Amino acid sequence: MEKVLLESLKTSVIDSKLESDYNYQHRLLSNKKGKIVTTFREELMACDEFIISVAFITQGGLTLFLEELKELERKGIKGKILTGDYLNFTQPKALEKILEFKNIELKILSNEKFHAKGYFFRKGDLWTIYVGSSNLTQTALTVNFEWNLKIDSMSDGQIVQNVIGEFEDIFSKLPKLDRDLLAKYSDVYIENRELQKKIWSYGKIKDNEIPKPNMMQINALENLKKLRFTETKALLISATGTGKTYLSAFDVAEVNPKRVLFIAHRKTILLKAMETFRSVIPNRKMSLYEENPNGEYIFAMIQTLSKDNHLKNYREDDFDYIIVDEVHHGGATTYQKILNYFKPKFLLGMTATPERSDNFNIYEVFDFNIAYEIRLHDALKEKLLTPFHYFGISDILIEGEVISDKSSINKLTADERVDNIIEKAKFYGYNGDKLHGLIFVSRVDEARILSEKLNEKGIKAVALVGEHSDLYREQVIEELEKGDIQYIITVDIFNEGVDIPCVNQIILLRPTQSAIVYVQQIGRGLRKYPNKEYVVILDFIGNYEKNFLIPIAVSQNNSYDKDYMKRFLMSGTNMIPGESSISFEEVAKERIFENINKTNFSTKKNIERDFNLLEEQLGRIPMLYDFFEKNMIEPSVILKYKKTYDEVLRILKPKENFGKIDKNENNYLRFLSGFFTPAKRIHEIEVICCLLEEDRLYLNKFIQYIEEKYNLLNQKENCENALKHLTKEIFTSLSTVKEYLPIVTKYEDYFVLSSDFKKSYKNNEYLKKHIDDLIKYNLAYVNKNYRQCNESSIIEYKEYTKQEGFWQLNLDFNNGYQVSGYTVFEEEKKVILFVTLEDEPPFSKYENQFFDNKTFSWYSKERRCLVRNNNLTIEGKIAKNNYVLEGFIKKKSGENFYYLGQIEKVLEAKEIINDRGNEVVEYILKLKNPIENTLFEYLTKLK
Repeated sequence: MEKVLLESLKTSVIDSKLESDYNYQHRLLSNKKGKIVTTFREELMACDEFIISVAFITQGGLTLFLEELKELERKGIKGKILTGDYLNFTQPKALEKILEFKNIELKILSNEKFHAKGYFFRKGDLWTIYVGSSNLTQTALTVNFEWNLKIDSMSDGQIVQNVIGEFEDIFSKLPKLDRDLLAKYSDVYIENRELQKKIWSYGKIKDNEIPKPNMMQINALENLKKLRFTETKALLISATGTGKTYLSAFDVAEVNPKRVLFIAHRKTILLKAMETFRSVIPNRKMSLYEENPNGEYIFAMIQTLSKDNHLKNYREDDFDYIIVDEVHHGGATTYQKILNYFKPKFLLGMTATPERSDNFNIYEVFDFNIAYEIRLHDALKEKLLTPFHYFGISDILIEGEVISDKSSINKLTADERVDNIIEKAKFYGYNGDKLHGLIFVSRVDEARILSEKLNEKGIKAVALVGEHSDLYREQVIEELEKGDIQYIITVDIFNEGVDIPCVNQIILLRPTQSAIVYVQQIGRGLRKYPNKEYVVILDFIGNYEKNFLIPIAVSQNNSYDKDYMKRFLMSGTNMIPGESSISFEEVAKERIFENINKTNFSTKKNIERDFNLLEEQLGRIPMLYDFFEKNMIEPSVILKYKKTYDEVLRILKPKENFGKIDKNENNYLRFLSGFFTPAKRIHEIEVICCLLEEDRLYLNKFIQYIEEKYNLLNQKENCENALKHLTKEIFTSLSTVKEYLPIVTKYEDYFVLSSDFKKSYKNNEYLKKHIDDLIKYNLAYVNKNYRQCNESSIIEYKEYTKQEGFWQLNLDFNNGYQVSGYTVFEEEKKVILFVTLEDEPPFSKYENQFFDNKTFSWYSKERRCLVRNNNLTIEGKIAKNNYVLEGFIKKKSGENFYYLGQIEKVLEAKEIINDRGNEVVEYILKLKNPIENTLFEYLTKLK
């Protein structure tokens, strides 16, 4: 270890080009490339002892580490935490939580301007030290501009002696924080907080000050303004809590209509809307319909106004501007009656959930005019919503069985399960002084029984189900807001149309059947509320068939890309914007991983769901690009179902009169769809684009075009290789491509489109539509996901099939799909490695593995050696670094490979005997560049 540390020190402080173990190099930790919390989580899970010394600790900061601290307590790993009372910023509730951990010694330094921040982790005789700017707070560990320097040192090293020594000197002299000391600090904290509230109140927005739109609202208002030049209606899609009522008020203020009608289906919504409009437009007279139906700005219940005796109080053109809230209910008779009656100058519909399951097309009502969309991730990024800390918890065994979709009511409400729910709810806690919780269950009787059992245990809970009246619902919600009850337990009635901003804990006890419903339910807790810093989401994950929908819903990525879903499970905190965090228990991860691996997403049912949603939204049959643009199921997933989108359409729409495609035209479509979609570089697609505009293409001109348009360098080899693909010059022995017709024909010094392809494209509108769609999608896909820079046409850490790996490296290997292990290119002096980490025998005894994020082991095929007949074998030449090695790796069979870049050198190579008694060569390889954190975590953490 001493040698490793010395080498790493030289790399860190003398010359970055010097070779050393990346894991032990000094480095800067910030929130720029990933959240600081993820690194500290990893250090906690790997340590034998930990010390945290920070000026401030908040409940939100501590919540980020609850999963890890729970595991450390289970393992008996001890820790020390030191904080201070400087400025009375540290929250007593956070200290109270730390005291629950038997393995942690907590002390507080008083009457000093204690401002030190350090996180120290011991593994054996090695200390990893982080010293910098980050307190143990939610913002410091997720989004703030923070710098923390990481240093590794042995226990006898000077830096450890100084840092840990000084810490121990202070820590040993302080009394242990106990309940009495905490109570005294809490009194001071509360007194100070009340004083700060008074000071803050002097500078807050005055009651008569008009609110201003935020940046997203400004963009939406601009879109609405443009739409009104040509349209009379528009649909606003805005996540719950993002201020769509304010947005509508801002737009009304801009238009300044004489009379306005605001319609909603709940009185509470109307009252809050009227309050919002008054704050934005104070000079207009506003009233509820039942109080003054002749006012300027009227706020009416849909149930009332839809009745003939009320509706006929108005002429169809009485209102200049009409706003319909929760307009996804527009298919109901009451809504239809009003929408068909009035003829305003402008009609605005607002909803957080346009995607419906009742076959009503809300988009069509608004002529498919979408003014703006504010989805969950956009809102989190713009800080329009409260951050959340999500915990995926493994549900328990009842009578030896995991809770599943088919569990009986007795198992769902068994005492053991109820006790487990209570225990977890208390452990993960909530933000604020009082608990305001929502619990979602799958059945009405489950809600009622669970409510009874919670009340028996002293936890005030009320079950709310569909049969309860609106008046009773509002009474119960008011009780939750006041803190008279702690939980409302419900099935689906709170998916929409309910505004309970105080909610600070959500518990999900139901199988996930719909990503849409899932987002609706967690959205109940994301609305901002005074002094609410975050909401805790507890998701009890059983053996549910569709638990793979959880990463889809929370990540807001609907592509059904399996690798993305798995990476989100491993690194969700870094992949979600803002201060929010994601944490899964290991058993919960494994359950979801298993379902992701075994589920085929390229099915008619899966494709049809998104197809129908898109068709409603667009008012036409969607094409592949539409799925990509709207963040629906990935077109590449669709094309695994059938070989062309034309074939998919004819299955989904058997009665539709599509255009005809002959045998050769279908051949072209299959070639483009199967071998060039999704595009991993722009060259092949740009060849087709250029030749559709010009009759012939000269290589030099094409190279210049690519380099200038995409700001790339030295593209001759990439361009030549792309043209070879389209002319099929390199497919002489690739059996899977022999059936396809070339799309491009080569002449002496130029290229043209194949005459049959060009003729079909010009004369067959239906074929042209599909070709154009493939081009549009592929260009968009490659620019979003595989944007190139400089010279290379292959990008580190991106996914590639074996065939694509050869193509992007411009290596014309014909039989790519049958390759295993490695392929040698003598002329180019290159070897392509394809490494599978979790491999089957013969490598069951000797598994490929990473030692750090730059070095890993790899084993040759069986019956290989370094020297044969006194000559170096291929394996021997690889060992002597005679070739440039290009590395591709995947976690397990059935997945795509990730390109790791070039191997810098072979550090070690030796012959060994595997568990079948055959010779293999074991290599230790070092990459030129370290693997990015999220990919490294995915590849190494969970099997």
